[in-house]
Amino acid sequence: MPVSLRKEISEEEFHRNFSSTKASHQTLLCFGLKEEDKTLWKLWGHAYNNPGQCHAEILVLREIENYLMTNIPNAAKYSITWFLSYSPCHSCCDKIINFFMNSQTKIEFNIKAAKPYQFSNDQNPKGIKMLNKLGILFKMMEYSDFEECFYLFVDPCTKFTAWPDLEAQSIANITLLHHLLGQEDNRLDIHLFPPDDCTPVHARSASHFEDQVLVDKIPPEDPNKTPYKKDEFLDIKAPQKTCFLSRTREHGKDVKRKLF
Repeated sequence: MPVSLRKEISEEEFHRNFSSTKASHQTLLCFGLKEEDKTLWKLWGHAYNNPGQCHAEILVLREIENYLMTNIPNAAKYSITWFLSYSPCHSCCDKIINFFMNSQTKIEFNIKAAKPYQFSNDQNPKGIKMLNKLGILFKMMEYSDFEECFYLFVDPCTKFTAWPDLEAQSIANITLLHHLLGQEDNRLDIHLFPPDDCTPVHARSASHFEDQVLVDKIPPEDPNKTPYKKDEFLDIKAPQKTCFLSRTREHGKDVKRKLF
């Protein structure tokens, strides 16, 4: 299945693939690439894995490589963000690392995954450990990441509605990843578990999203605020989305490519 460039996904596709409490039998990757000092995406879209032939990560890497080969002179550094329904396997991690290390231009690479892919296979978490060690930021998605992905790739004019147990499953996935990473490296990943006196995790990983798209966080007394549980690791607060009541869907498409 080829990469779908400059095409959004349906709300049904999003929930079917990105729901962290449901198992799906395919991988969906939504991606965006921009020049470091720009706001508009230069390349964006999504891809599914081609069963038995090619993983979604490889399809998207090829598309990005083709773009960079013809556009390297246009920027000193590029920023790439991926939203994956499953974390990459060890083979895809190797391909990502090779791309990252051999790139002719500087790359900032951020990967966010909704669900862990076969962490029982030791090779898969080892691949993710290598990503982190080489400076490719990987994290398991939490509420703000799902909200951001929905806004960017589904519909910027519709408010994201969380499925039941999203927060609990996200915390479980983050805790599992931290445990696996800690088996070889006891240092806490600042992108997963910031110190108590730091801002919440999503404020660090999605600052541009909050600055440009989200308004002030919902105050505690607001009855419309989504309830969250306290956890010894995380206290996740999801900010309220900007309301685009006067925008058409076409206007929304213009806005969504100005993030990252």
